[in-house]
Amino acid sequence: MKHTDHKAIRRAILETLYAAYLSDPLRMVEPEALFARPPITRENIIPNIHYLYDRKLVEMMMGYTPPMFSAVRITTTGIDMVEDRYTFNLQFPEQPDGTGEAESAIPYLVEQLVAQGDLTPLDGWTRRQLLGDIQFLRTEVAQHRSQWRPEVIHALLDWIELRHQESDGGLAALSPLRAALNQTLATTEHQRN
Repeated sequence: MKHTDHKAIRRAILETLYAAYLSDPLRMVEPEALFARPPITRENIIPNIHYLYDRKLVEMMMGYTPPMFSAVRITTTGIDMVEDRYTFNLQFPEQPDGTGEAESAIPYLVEQLVAQGDLTPLDGWTRRQLLGDIQFLRTEVAQHRSQWRPEVIHALLDWIELRHQESDGGLAALSPLRAALNQTLATTEHQRN
């Protein structure tokens, strides 16, 4: 049985409804219009649209054949979610296609690093520096990758690594985050050339 990536389906739904809202803010979108956007299908739309409705990201008009809806529209909360790219990518990562897999993992890995940094056994100045460096890295990668400064990202990773070595604490997310950032930075550089 093939695994269904529900987050990718929800992302596609929100992106489609967001585009429809920008073209006509009053328009309600019928299910058939959503089926034109892979990976959305008749089989996977029902649980995902109801999930988005429960999260107050969409509003639905129910028809005569529940649980299928007649029309759907993105809410202001849904619009804010789509426009906040960092949060959107964290909540609904892009479906991995080989090239964007590393980039889609970055928000999750950064949040893991933040949580692990909070639990580090360091104290005093070294702890404040580590947590400050992690927050600075978080802010840097929250921007669109075209705005990233590779030299800053590499310096922050090096400083975090240095403080991590002093701590004996577990920053398990650091190594995969460094790999994902390096791959994404290399891809970005390659696309610029």
